[in-house]
Amino acid sequence: MPRPALLGPLLVVLSGLLYTAGYVTAKLLSARIDAMQITFLRCALLLLAAAVISPFLPRPQAAWRRALFPPRARDMRLAGIGVIGSSILVILAYARMPVIEVSAIGFTGPIILTVLAGPVLGERVGARRWTAVALGFLGVLAVLRPGLAAFQPAAAFAVAGQFAYAGYQLLARRLRGEATAMDFTLQSALVGAAMTGLAMPLLWTAPSGADWVLLASFAALQAAGQWTLAAALQRAEVATLQPWQYVKLAWALGFDLLLFGLVPDAVAASGIALILAGTMLAAHAPARR
Repeated sequence: MPRPALLGPLLVVLSGLLYTAGYVTAKLLSARIDAMQITFLRCALLLLAAAVISPFLPRPQAAWRRALFPPRARDMRLAGIGVIGSSILVILAYARMPVIEVSAIGFTGPIILTVLAGPVLGERVGARRWTAVALGFLGVLAVLRPGLAAFQPAAAFAVAGQFAYAGYQLLARRLRGEATAMDFTLQSALVGAAMTGLAMPLLWTAPSGADWVLLASFAALQAAGQWTLAAALQRAEVATLQPWQYVKLAWALGFDLLLFGLVPDAVAASGIALILAGTMLAAHAPARR
């Protein structure tokens, strides 16, 4: 078994793979189904799975009471809003951009988190981590190329999604010890179904049989990715874990190449190299309070 110090980073790397695979599935779906409907069905399928599993739990009624009346309910539901808002925005970005580019934009999230980890969570970020963040930020700029012809307006969806997701991760860290990974997963499903369900009469498109398979896969991959990330956040500091999220770039590059035949150009590749350099530097920086 991995040592406790390695378990958090390993969970983050696994979460990145699960999330990337899930969003690739959503990208395939988005040609036919609206992003909000995809998110609604993801939440509905997770709640259906919870209802099927709950009779086999030792205390099913207590489990549902905890889901409906969770600890720190306001913060839990705000975290759920962050997850669902991020999901909708990022699906919109994936529908319009290559996987590797959206994933690279996703690393504005670790930059936001590293900046906020001190004032919000009291975590101390040393000089080596700031250097790593600077390298990562330069790499993201190389991938985005704002102001140039290669820049895509859909990138705004991805950046906004990272602000929403950073809020979720900060709340998850503050709730460590009071809420479990399953609490976060169920709360995001409940909040998401309530938020997006109101729009379904206007946006609904009947999914085909193949669409239902992709939707079930998306729901399962996203739930597993959220669970593993929440579990990681309960085991280590945010600033310690964020550099390991850069490994998602490798997953994204693989999916782009295998499924869509896309390869980043020289400028984007240099940006990815800078991001990975920042990851290696930050991974060896000690965590402090």
